[in-house]
Amino acid sequence: MATPTRVLRLTGSYYRNASVSEEDFHDFMSHRHGVECAKVHAKYGILKYQMAFNTKSTRALAASMQLPYPIDEHDLMIEFYFRNVDSLLAISADEDFKNLHTECEPYLQQDRTTVTTTWIEVYLENGMLVNIDESSSGEAKSLQPPFAELADIRVAERPVAKYY
Repeated sequence: MATPTRVLRLTGSYYRNASVSEEDFHDFMSHRHGVECAKVHAKYGILKYQMAFNTKSTRALAASMQLPYPIDEHDLMIEFYFRNVDSLLAISADEDFKNLHTECEPYLQQDRTTVTTTWIEVYLENGMLVNIDESSSGEAKSLQPPFAELADIRVAERPVAKYY
């Protein structure tokens, strides 16, 4: 069985501007911004680009489950999956991306945006176990590379271009 290769994820967490309704925010981000950004990201080798919307109704669902954790109040998380930082650096210098980012300003509170960069380990996909070796003895073992290999991440040699 092949060992999975490391995939990195950059997640931006955003608040919508209070003057924009949830419906208008979703319409712009999903039907305009997401579509056009995906075209740019495809040019630079991004493996996956997705948005996760966190609305009043999804927060109400979380609250109804009475989980013992605070509920995240961000309205949107945008995720970029990639193998190395060069893809993101190239995107940040793309003129179309800069224009799309500027176009978002009326919809987002940029000063409250946060980002996280992580690596991804997948164990269940489409309802199927993945990256798990189930030996004949019945003992399951992760096929993920060792921590030292996963944590050996090359940092950016330069900052992103000024796209904001």
